[in-house]
Amino acid sequence: MNYVVIDLEFNGRKHYDVRPMEIIEIGAVKLNEQLEITDTFQSYIRPNFPINRFALQFCGISKETLLESDSFAEVIGRFQQFCGESCKLFAWGAGDFFHLFVDCKVNRLSSAWLDKLVDLTRFFEGGLQQALVDHQLEAIGQHHSALDDALNAVQLLKHQPEIIQSNQYFAPDPFKLCTGGIKKRIMLCVDEAIAQNKVLAWSEFKTDAQTRQYFKVMHLTEDEIRLVEQLFIKLSNMKYGRKWKKLQTT
Repeated sequence: MNYVVIDLEFNGRKHYDVRPMEIIEIGAVKLNEQLEITDTFQSYIRPNFPINRFALQFCGISKETLLESDSFAEVIGRFQQFCGESCKLFAWGAGDFFHLFVDCKVNRLSSAWLDKLVDLTRFFEGGLQQALVDHQLEAIGQHHSALDDALNAVQLLKHQPEIIQSNQYFAPDPFKLCTGGIKKRIMLCVDEAIAQNKVLAWSEFKTDAQTRQYFKVMHLTEDEIRLVEQLFIKLSNMKYGRKWKKLQTT
C-alpha cells in the first residue's frame, strides 16, 4: 500500500457566496511502508469560478498561472494515477478531505476512490506550524505552498509512525456536503426578512436566483434539495423563535 500525504490550497470565496471554495493547488508526498519518500506531486488547478485576489496573495500564486493550468478533472486524474490502486491518504485537517468531495461533486467526478482518509490533526495539537515547533522540527519551504506543507506534515507523520496503521477514516456527512455552501446564504436571507418583519417561505427562497445557482453548481438531486429544505426550516425556526408563530398569524 502507498501512503500519500496531501495538502490543498483554495480559491476562497466572498462572504455568503454560494459558489464553492474550489481547490487551486494540490501538493502530495508518496511514502512507502518505511515512510521513505518515493515520489512527490504538485499541480495548480484552473478554477471554474472567478479567481479570488486575496487567495492569490495568501498562496503566492499568480492569476496567469492558474488560468494556464489544467482543470480539476485533468489534475485529479493524474493524481489518482500518482496515488496508485492501493493508497491511504493523510491530510492536515478534515477540511481538505471535505473539499475534495465537494469539488468531485461540482465537477461530476466519482469520489469512490476517497475511501481511506486519515486526518493528522487528530494526533497533534495546534496548527501545522505550531506542531512543528512543539516537536522541534524545522519548517520546510513556504507556508501555504501545497507541496511544502505536505512535506512538513510528513515530518510529523514520521515523528509518530504508528499513525499509518490508523483506521479512523474520515467520511463526509451527506447532509453537510449538500448544504454546507448555502448555510450562510440562508441565514442572511432570513435575517433580511426578519428586519422587514416578514416571513421568508421555503417556496420563495428556493426560487431565488442564487439558490437556484447553488442547486445547479452542486448538481443537487431532488433528495439533496430536500436536505437544503430541512436546513432552511431548522435555521428559520432558530432565527424567528417565538416571532415565527407571531409573524405567521399577522
